[in-house]
Amino acid sequence: MPLASPVSQEPAAVSTQASPVEATPTSIWSALQRMTPAPYFFPLPEPVSGPLDGTYAKLDPSWPQWWLCRRCADYRPAGGLWRVQFDQGVVRIYYDVTGWRSFASFTISEAELQIFNDTYCPEVVGRYGWKLVAGELVLNVIEDSCSFGLRGQNLSNQAWLACQSASQAAEPVPPEDNPPGCAENPVIPILEASDLPVNVSVHSGDSHHFAKPPDEFALANSENIGPPPGILIDYHVESIAFGTTRVLWWDGDWIEATTEEAFSAMGVQFWGAPHSGWARVLFDGVEVWRGLTSSLGFEQLQYGGYIEISGFQPDRHMIRVESLGFDYHPLTVAGFGFSREGGVASEAP
Repeated sequence: MPLASPVSQEPAAVSTQASPVEATPTSIWSALQRMTPAPYFFPLPEPVSGPLDGTYAKLDPSWPQWWLCRRCADYRPAGGLWRVQFDQGVVRIYYDVTGWRSFASFTISEAELQIFNDTYCPEVVGRYGWKLVAGELVLNVIEDSCSFGLRGQNLSNQAWLACQSASQAAEPVPPEDNPPGCAENPVIPILEASDLPVNVSVHSGDSHHFAKPPDEFALANSENIGPPPGILIDYHVESIAFGTTRVLWWDGDWIEATTEEAFSAMGVQFWGAPHSGWARVLFDGVEVWRGLTSSLGFEQLQYGGYIEISGFQPDRHMIRVESLGFDYHPLTVAGFGFSREGGVASEAP
C-alpha cells in the first residue's frame, strides 16, 4: 500500500461518521477499538499487519488536566497515562485521565510513518520518522499541523513503551511486568477491614451547602486565603494550587490539617472534575478511609463529597489526605471542615 499523498483529494462519497458501536456496557478504550476512520480526504489503507502493529503507553509526568473542559485543544499534551495502538492501518490514541480519544488511518515505510483521516483534522497528513528498538517506539515529527501542531508534540514528546498482550506471551503477563498505562483496569489497593479508633461518616456533595455545615472551613490553598485561627494547613510543595483548592499529583501527593482546638469532628472536602482519583484519609496517622473521590457525589457540575471523623477526645489532632496514585489521576481537595458540637448534617431532619 503506497503512502498517502499529502495533496488533498476530493472526499469520497461515503458517510463521514465513525463506525457505530453497539449499545452495550463497555469501557472507553474497548469502544474505541471498535471504531474505524472514514476516508475523509484520502482512501483507507489496506488492513494488513505492519512493523508497528501493537499497543504502546507512556506516562507523562507534567501537570495533568484536573478541570472539566468542554473546549480544550485536542491532542494537548498533559500529565497522566496515554495509550496508542497501531492496528492494520488504524491508529487509536487515548488519554486515560479525561477519556479523550481519537482515531485515524496510517501507512508506514522504513523511512516514514504517515497519519491521515483523523477525525479532528481530516485534511492533514502528519509525517513522522520512527524507530522501534527494545520495546521503545520513538516518533520524530517531520511535518504535522494537526490541532495547531499539538498532535506532533504529543506523539513525539517522549518514547512510547510497548505493551505485551496475553496473546503475545506464552504465559499470562502480570500487570507489574507491563509499562504503566497498558492495563485497562489497574489493580485497586483495598483497605483491609479493621477496628477504627474513631467514627467515620461519608456525605455526598459540598459541605458548604449542608443543612448543618462545618462551623469552620479551612481552604486547601492556604496561600490564597489563610485558615481560621488555631488551624494549620500544610501540603507538599509539589502539589498544585488551583484557585482555593489544591491538586495532589505525582510527588505532590499529600495535604494535611492540624489543630489543638476543641472540635468534636473534623473532615475533608473533595470537590472537582469527574476524573478526580483515589485517595486515602488518615487521622492521627491511622488510615480511616480510602476510595474514589469522584464517586462520592455530584452537585452543581462538580463531583465529590465530605469525609468526616468524630468520636475523639480533645487534643492535638491531624487529618491528612494522600493520593493513592496507582491510577495516575489528579486529586482535587477543596479544604477541611471543623465542627464544635456534633458533626455535619447533609440533609435536614
